[in-house]
This record gives sequence, structure tokens and C-alpha cells, in this order.
Amino acid sequence: MALRPDLDVVAAMVHRGRRVLDLGCGDGALLAHLISEKDCDGTGVEISDEGFHACVARGVPVVVADIDQGLGDVEDDAYDVVILSQTLQATRRPALVLQEMMRVGKVGIVSFPNFGHWRLRW
Repeated sequence: MALRPDLDVVAAMVHRGRRVLDLGCGDGALLAHLISEKDCDGTGVEISDEGFHACVARGVPVVVADIDQGLGDVEDDAYDVVILSQTLQATRRPALVLQEMMRVGKVGIVSFPNFGHWRLRW
């Protein structure tokens, strides 16, 4: 199954065999790809029941948590890469989320929608 174009760009930034944490992982499509195609050790964090169940159905390791509450259970530098894809704009405490992201990971990848793009306006 092909990734969405934005997730394909993110996946290209992750090197083979990395430990990856995907914050707001949704249905787990990106993590499933990284695990199967790049031999990554991945974990997702998702707040929605729907996303959690989709991840489980894909065989993606996932925990239910609200990233706006921080990542207190995760050790410093526990991951090589932390991904925040299409999620930052939905957080209530973006500064905390970004600080925690960089605390638990060596590299952070953040992507968000281009709200100025004409297709998103109508």
C-alpha cells in the first residue's frame, strides 16, 4: 500500500534500523511502512480510539496517550527519531510537545498542513 505523499517525504528522512516514535500516529500507516520497509523499531502514540484500533489491526505497536500531557514515561534519548506529522496544529500545548519530542529523541521531524494552499481554502 502506497503512503500519502506527505508521509512518503517523512519516511524518506528516516534511516534504516532506527528507533522511531510517532506522536499522533493516526492509523499507523507511516509506522507500518517504516517497520516493514526500513526495519525500524517503531512505537506510535495516538489519542483516538479509532486510530488506536487501526494501528492494532496493522500490527503497529501503539499506546493511547495525550501528548499535550507530556511524555513523562519515556526516558531521555530513548528514540533515534521522533515524528510529529500533521499533529502539531491539533495540540493545545505545542511548546511542551516540541520540548518533550526533543527530550526523548535525538532527531525530530515535524510536518504540518500548508493552510495557505488554495485546495485547503475551499
